[in-house]
Amino acid sequence: MKLFAIADLHLGFSTGKWMDRFGDHWKDHHERVEAAWRDEIRDEDLVFLPGDFSWAMRAEEVALEFEWLAKLPGRKVLVKGNHDYWWPKSRKKLQAMLPEGIYAIKKNALVIDDVPIVGVRGGDFIPNGDHSQEQVDANLAREESELARSIEDLERSYSGSAAPIALFHYPPFPMGARKSRFTRRLDDIGCSWCLFGHLHNESEWNQVFQGESEGIRYKLVSCDSLGFRPFRLDTDDTAP
Repeated sequence: MKLFAIADLHLGFSTGKWMDRFGDHWKDHHERVEAAWRDEIRDEDLVFLPGDFSWAMRAEEVALEFEWLAKLPGRKVLVKGNHDYWWPKSRKKLQAMLPEGIYAIKKNALVIDDVPIVGVRGGDFIPNGDHSQEQVDANLAREESELARSIEDLERSYSGSAAPIALFHYPPFPMGARKSRFTRRLDDIGCSWCLFGHLHNESEWNQVFQGESEGIRYKLVSCDSLGFRPFRLDTDDTAP
């Protein structure tokens, strides 16, 4: 079994909204992702998708995206992104809508073939025009609580020795930093990898920390930063 990751697919089957409105490099990006995926990934492999899976607005609209994903080889693990408006509030409803071989983390953990996985959406660390510092702090506190629940679920359900893999949508630290309230929790459980997405321009790719810190390898896996090819974890390439 090999491990792969790719985030921010932003699929538009249900809405007709595609990412080429943000630049020609996005044109037919889902076809390029699929071609690379089929070239590299096999049914026994595990693929992590850290957020922004679909532009769908409601749970009933995302069936076309799941149909596309289910046809691709490998087992897949999702966490919520900031644009995954279709993501239901109920974990029970979320689990019921997932096709066979597709899993999601929502205040829980997963163990697949002795690979332990925790995850959370995360959030912005810096206030902007839409959010005050008070709102940012409240959001980060909520996300930290959800990560804590994911970790607690792993500690209850897993007695093996493999190092966990953490999935975030937002980077788990501010730009230019490599520590945060989130990374301290990842340090405590001895994660091997932390995979994240969300970032879509080269200046951000160059600013965000990638590499090893406290034994954890941090990697940006937004699909455009990867050239629309899934990243294979079990290589030595942890550079941006």
